[in-house]
Amino acid sequence: MDNSLRSPRYIQVYAAIRDWIYQGTYKPGQRLPTESELCDLFGVSRITTRKAVDMLVDEELVVRQPGRGTFVVEDLADAPVVGDMEQLLRKVERLGKNTRVARAEVQEQVADAETRKDLRLADGARVQRASHVRLLDKEPIGYVVTYIPADLDVRFDLNELNESPMLTLLERKGVDIASCDQVITATLADGRLAGLLNTTVGAPLVHLRLMVFDSRRRPVERLVAWYRAEHYHHHVHLTRKSR
Repeated sequence: MDNSLRSPRYIQVYAAIRDWIYQGTYKPGQRLPTESELCDLFGVSRITTRKAVDMLVDEELVVRQPGRGTFVVEDLADAPVVGDMEQLLRKVERLGKNTRVARAEVQEQVADAETRKDLRLADGARVQRASHVRLLDKEPIGYVVTYIPADLDVRFDLNELNESPMLTLLERKGVDIASCDQVITATLADGRLAGLLNTTVGAPLVHLRLMVFDSRRRPVERLVAWYRAEHYHHHVHLTRKSR
């Protein structure tokens, strides 16, 4: 295990096993090495190994079976596709340069139940909520809402939100962003979203949910967004590995 790396050791263990799963070293349904075997393999403590496996369980890549061990899930088709986060950051920066923000709002409030769950917050915890409509050539194309844990102790004003996307602002303020989970689904505009996006009720929208994590796998941002379908383009280039 490389102690010179910036990430904590359990993150390194998690990342290595995760890569092995996606590369086919451990196949669907196959049992992972025991905790003791992983400790010997990586030269780490049992606590470190357990935290790494806990992250794989949370990501639904492996399941623990009492008395039998830990197994790779049978259907990896439901597992998230691994991508390059730098590409996401470049896409976010490009979006910020090519569009502008309108109707921006920032306020601190008590987190709702869904936000508490996603950000792993206690009841009564507060978040900084920021929202805006994104315009392209003066036409509204998306509505974005972000939630940042108040105890992260970073604050944003309207001027900052008008100038840069939240991911960029977090990094500027010293938040160590290491990974993101993004889910893209389809939905229809209700009355509120139709008004914000200058479209009709029932119009097709692309719904994004983005969870941002630091190097300790702590959630530092929850983003939900709705884009008019005709203005959202998601391009993925896929290749087959050598057999």
